Formats: sequence, structure tokens, C-alpha cells
Amino acid sequence: MEAPGDQILQDLIHHERTVAAKVEEARAEAERIVAQAGSDARNTIERARREADELVRNIAERGQAEAAAAREEVLAAASAAADAIAEQAEARREAAVALVLERVLP
Repeated sequence: MEAPGDQILQDLIHHERTVAAKVEEARAEAERIVAQAGSDARNTIERARREADELVRNIAERGQAEAAAAREEVLAAASAAADAIAEQAEARREAAVALVLERVLP
């Protein structure tokens, strides 16, 4: 009777060791998966930061270009208005001189 009990005990010990080894393998695999997930997350965050920085840089450059274009537009309009005012002033000056000459020199 003792022999079958010893065999059962040996089978249980062997089974316990097998289960313990599988648990250890599963734990090691879980640690590897967690480490890989952490690495993937860090890489994803870094890539997202680089993309965000590039997007911000592009938006800033586009904003600067639009501001420069608007500034040029305003300066061109102001220059055109100044030229028109100068032409009007010249025309009025000539008319004023002619009027003064008419009144002074009959």
C-alpha cells in the first residue's frame, strides 16, 4: 500500500514542480511583456512629441509667412495711398498756384 502512496506523492511533487515552473515562465513572460509595453509607450510618446514639435514649428512658420505677406500687403496699400495723396497734392498745388497767379496778376 505504501508504494502506490509514494508514487502518488511523487506524481504530486512532479506536478507541483511542473506547475511552479510554468508559473515562473508565465511571470517571466509577463515581465517581458510589461517591459516591452513600457518601451513601446515611451517610443510612442517620444514620436508624438516630435510630431507635435514639428506641427508647432510648421504652424509658427506658416503664421510668420502669413504675417509677412499681410505686412507687405499693408505696406503696398499704404504706399499706393501715399502716392495717390501726393498726386492729389501736386494737382491741387498747381491749381492753387494758378489761382493765386490769376488773382495776383490780372
